[in-house]
This record gives sequence, C-alpha cells and structure tokens, in this order.
Amino acid sequence: MILVVGATGQVGSLVVRRLRAADQPVRAMVRDPATATDLTATGAALAVADLGSPDTLDAALEGVTAVASTANAMAPVRRGDSAALVDTGHAELVRRAERAGVQRFVVASVPRTPLDERVPVARTKRRTERLLEHSGMSWLSLRMPPFTEVWLALVGSELPLRGENRTTLGRAYPTLRRFRRLTGATIDRRGLMLVPGPASTRQAFLSVHDAAAGLAAAVRPETGEGPLDLGGPEALSWTEVAGIYERVLGRRVRVVSQPAGGYAVLSTVLAPVAPSLAGVLALNRLLATSGTDWDTTEAARQLGLGQLRTVEEILRAKAALPPTR
Repeated sequence: MILVVGATGQVGSLVVRRLRAADQPVRAMVRDPATATDLTATGAALAVADLGSPDTLDAALEGVTAVASTANAMAPVRRGDSAALVDTGHAELVRRAERAGVQRFVVASVPRTPLDERVPVARTKRRTERLLEHSGMSWLSLRMPPFTEVWLALVGSELPLRGENRTTLGRAYPTLRRFRRLTGATIDRRGLMLVPGPASTRQAFLSVHDAAAGLAAAVRPETGEGPLDLGGPEALSWTEVAGIYERVLGRRVRVVSQPAGGYAVLSTVLAPVAPSLAGVLALNRLLATSGTDWDTTEAARQLGLGQLRTVEEILRAKAALPPTR
C-alpha cells in the first residue's frame, strides 16, 4: 500500500492518479473525505488524517510500505496552516512511518540554494531530508524547479491553468486570490510579464504532470536513494519564456523584473502577522536570486520517465482549450 500525503493538492492528486493508472494500491491522506470524491473514483482508499494532528497518522500508516509526500504550505487551504506546521508534521510522519515498518519514503522538494534557511518552504524540506537521511528507511527527495503550470500563471497568465484540476492558485487563500485578481492576466491582456529577479535568470521549468510522474516512479527503491534534482527538458530565461508567449499569443510581451530586495523586506515585515504570505514572498525571493540552469536528462532516465513537456508544448496545448472560469 502506498500512502500519498498532500493528496488533495495539485501535484499530490496527480500522483494518486498516476499510481492508480499503474494499478498500484493507494491510500490518499485527506482532511475531509467530501473533498476527495474524484480520488475515490480512481479506486484509491482514503485515510482521514492531518499533519497538524500527529495522533491521526498511525492509522493512516497501518499496512503502508511506501509514502509519497507532496504536502506544503505555499497556498494554505485553512487558517493556521503554515510552513512550521508542515515541518513539525513531517517530522512526526517520518518517525511514525519508520516505527510502522514503512520501507520507502519519497518527498517532493525544492532545489538547494544559499537562502534555504531564510525561505520557510526550503527550510522545511531540508529538515525533512535530514530526518530521512538518519532514518532506517530507503528514501528519495525529488528536488524540483518552478512548475510550469504554477509559476507561469503567477507571473501574469491564466493560460497555464486551463484544463488543470485542483490548481494551487485556485485554493481559497484570500491573499492569493487578491493577488491573482491584480496580476492574473497581465501577460494575456497587457503583454506584461512580472517576474522575480533578473529577466536573464534561467529555470528548468517542469510540468506538474511530469513532476507527478517522477514522484510516482520514485516509490520504487531501485530508482535511487537520497536527493535527486529533476528539471524540465530545457532551461529557459524569463526573456525566452516571454518570446514563447509572443509566438503563442501573437502579441509582444515585455518582461518587468521585480527586485529580490523588495521580496526580502516584505517577507520579513509580514512574517509575524501573515506567515503564509511571508512564505510566498520568500519563495519569490529565492527565485529572484537563484536559477536552475540544469540538464537532468540522466535523472529522468533514472526514474524511467519518457519525453518531458517543454514550456512551448504546454502553452500551445493550453491555448487550444477554453479559458478557465
């Protein structure tokens, strides 16, 4: 039995579907079964549990041989969710998984950067990796760059959201919704792409669907041990992404860089009163100061993945779909 933690999220739900499509036995960890009818339709079982309530985890882990966790607090779905809660919850999950006899533990992670300790999401991922390293379980941490369907929407386009289910940016997080109302279609309507940091920074943008395929494959111990960087099939600068948008939309797109210092100041100021928003701003700071100019062809081969989706392939396919409402 494979337990998927974060199963109602954008990537987690895709991991459930990938594993079920391969006829793997899956238990999806959810807070509210009423929100997971699409997952049970795949044949997945449900475990009602919460990283914020450690005593619920033991029943979820009963009979489980592998765990795949995609849980994070980038866009909270309820008041009180935070990187600190996810950090503490993952620590409990790792300890209890080892005690329950789980053999393999896979976690969705982010690239290592010099700013890890200043960015809540990155800090929690590094701590989870350290716990796994000292556990008795086989483990793999899949460190992934910006997701195409998430970050190309965040910089000003509704196009990447078309046809997607359970989108991170569609969560009922008031601050994120206000931000999306202001910037959600600046590329599509005004030809303005608002990016974190220099336009020349290169990122190996990875489709959420390819990320899910990698995580689903990684539950097999033979795919490797420890941290593994997995990026998309190409590394692009924001300027090159703007050029792709120009070809797809048939209009000029101008890149407007947002300085890393602004994100740093805002995340520090907001941390005491709005920790989740501060975490999102800190993640923008991370992107503004570091790139993922990677060639991870070997990592994709190691995971047994086929041809990964390019940014242009994704955006052209999205452009053929009706707009998201």
